[in-house]
Amino acid sequence: MANTLIESPFQWLQDIERLTKQRAKGLPRQLNVEKIWRGIGFRLGKTYLVTLMQEIREILPCRDRLARVPGAKSWVKGLANIRGSLLPVIDLNDCLGGEGITINNHTRMLIINQAGFTAGLLVDEVIGIKAFLEHDKDPNTPCNVARIAPFANGLFTYDKITWTVFDIEKLVQNDLFLKAAL
Repeated sequence: MANTLIESPFQWLQDIERLTKQRAKGLPRQLNVEKIWRGIGFRLGKTYLVTLMQEIREILPCRDRLARVPGAKSWVKGLANIRGSLLPVIDLNDCLGGEGITINNHTRMLIINQAGFTAGLLVDEVIGIKAFLEHDKDPNTPCNVARIAPFANGLFTYDKITWTVFDIEKLVQNDLFLKAAL
């Protein structure tokens, strides 16, 4: 460029652009696009679970004041008025045969809406949004927690933590969950 006669500033800019394009290396090509699996991570006791984001409508802090439901099993903690709708609140751990959740500052309510059934599921803690590579999902290893196994849909392992994929659709179709009356 130094040896060529430049007629105008515009021509000079065009020459710079041409040389830049000739010498540019470009971005590396990504041949394999990795699919990302995203879910909401939560904890029941010492068990880490994750469920698809689409299965959770909302996450709320737990309210201690719930309207009791007479004639319901112990894991139905009551009814909550959420934005004008009455929702049953279920202690998920107790429902699955574990120890009832002790309500504290970490306790959260996962609002679900599956097949027209809306409810609040109490969990010990919501960890947050978890993202895993789809190919890292292990669909073959069974869940080692027997009471959660019927609702498990694979595992992810990350940072020495095993995340069991919890299928809420399987839960709401199960008689264990549907038969809440004494």
